[in-house]
Amino acid sequence: MGRVLALAVALCAAAPIAQADWNLSADVEHFRWAEDTSPSVTETGPRFGLGLGWTQDRPAGWELRYEGRLYFGSVDYTGALLLSNTPVTGTTDYRGMTHEGQAVYRFPDSSLGAELVAGVGLDLWERQLSASQSEDYRVLYVRLGGNLDRRARTGWYGGGGVKLPLSVDQDAHFPNIGFSPNPHLEPKGEASLYAQVGYRFGERLSLAGYYDSYRFGESNPVTVTEAGTGNAFTFFQPKTKVDTFGLRMRYRF
Repeated sequence: MGRVLALAVALCAAAPIAQADWNLSADVEHFRWAEDTSPSVTETGPRFGLGLGWTQDRPAGWELRYEGRLYFGSVDYTGALLLSNTPVTGTTDYRGMTHEGQAVYRFPDSSLGAELVAGVGLDLWERQLSASQSEDYRVLYVRLGGNLDRRARTGWYGGGGVKLPLSVDQDAHFPNIGFSPNPHLEPKGEASLYAQVGYRFGERLSLAGYYDSYRFGESNPVTVTEAGTGNAFTFFQPKTKVDTFGLRMRYRF
């Protein structure tokens, strides 16, 4: 992985200096979280995001891009209590941020504006399930895909590809719910898809519909002790699917 990153940076550093643009974005999305449990655990509802991006703008060859985003929202929870497995409904609050760098190769003389995209990102979020129960996630991922973008003043563009978590760290804050110590869970990253289709209304303003996702396999089991009783319990994060469908308005300056 380190060699891939070093190669991407070296290629882009060797490219001639190009015009660079900044952009601001705002998005609204429908979010769905689903765990493979019985009874099933699902979370659905709206989330919102604000983003800042930077991109080089070259007619062909290698270029660099950066995308940063803050997101938040409250979604409906349908699941069960942790120990009794009693069905319950409620609200889950999300707060998070992403940082992603991309190396993009734009093919010369492509009438469709064909591009190859390789990215590395860090996604950090807090999942607040109740006043005492929360989880912090840290996901390091890579993506590989392609775009079709003629970069005309007005018109359509789009792209898609595959996203793969390289490492997933889940801090379930066991002491906050009466257990010790506080071992972290490590759900297994699995490949998933992403895509977008957008339209430019002019030189600065565009609107895109997008799909993003994660796939996590079942985590390692961890054993903790209940405060007061000394009873041992084993917990794990079940297999989980995360899907988001959204609209993003972007302003370039």
